[in-house]
Amino acid sequence: MASAMAHNLSAVQAGHTTEDAPLHWTTPHKVALEIEAATLRDFSTGKGPDGATLICTPLAFHRATIADFSPRHSLVAALQEEGLDNIFVIDWQPATSEMRHKSLDSYFSDLNVLVDSLPQPVDIIGLCQGGWMALAYAARFPHKVRKLVLVGAPVDIASGMSTLSALAARVPDNVFEHLVELGGGTICGKRALEILAPAGIDESYMFQTLQIDPGAPPEDLAALRETFDTWFWTTIDIPGRYYLDVVTRIFKQNRLASDQLKVLGQISVLSRVTSPMLLLAAEQDEFVAPTQLFTAEKLTSSPPDAGRKIMVPGNHLSLFLGGRTVKQIWPQIGRWLLQPA
Repeated sequence: MASAMAHNLSAVQAGHTTEDAPLHWTTPHKVALEIEAATLRDFSTGKGPDGATLICTPLAFHRATIADFSPRHSLVAALQEEGLDNIFVIDWQPATSEMRHKSLDSYFSDLNVLVDSLPQPVDIIGLCQGGWMALAYAARFPHKVRKLVLVGAPVDIASGMSTLSALAARVPDNVFEHLVELGGGTICGKRALEILAPAGIDESYMFQTLQIDPGAPPEDLAALRETFDTWFWTTIDIPGRYYLDVVTRIFKQNRLASDQLKVLGQISVLSRVTSPMLLLAAEQDEFVAPTQLFTAEKLTSSPPDAGRKIMVPGNHLSLFLGGRTVKQIWPQIGRWLLQPA
């Protein structure tokens, strides 16, 4: 499998280019801050309580519109409807060749700049890869995070097995290093998807992910299909050094769960996290085993009486894009965030 990955990717990495496809955002907003690695998008309306809610989107191959996908499939809109204001979304930017040496620490530094620019206190919602990043950040700076919401986030890799963690465990380090070399120091998002999903996403998976009503009008289905395909194939490139840091330290060595992950000069000890936490997992999550997330409850000092654990039917992406999950679960998350810490 490792040899096939390297061989196939070498065939498509040639002529590697970054395409800046236009992003479609559902909810009106403005840009609050722009730095090299990220754009901070401000969805606040000035009507809610003090403080800020920061959605830390996954720093992976897909764009941040996963948090504001379409009408009835928008986390941002669902939270706003519950009265949550001052919502900000991190829109990670594609890595240029000049960014190829950016490390995991570099991105934690960027995250720290974004948090410090927000109205205080700050709640962080971490989606998937953004979840373990948010948790590690809260362990490094526990005084800066009021509440934490972790959604489909791999925290303790050793506590369960998933497709993602199995792949990282089985593929030798030198294969991942070779992929970075082939990309000239970056991992090309579009090319990686062409290897992992050459045929794209079939109709069945899209229906499961978006949790579409079988009786939906054909014109609505066609619009969702187009939106989903556009989102799926609109990717970003990842700095090679950051990519190798994540594969090695998070997925292979499980340093976050074992209190061995260094963040900006200090070990990120999870027991230092005292923020109330809400954990949301999917029963059929193909990328993150629910136990990999729920173990966070035992590793931190978050007060159990102030937190929540929620398990919902669905696959990984349905946690963020599923119509049923957005309608039923994300309003609960909004109400939980509005409660005093």
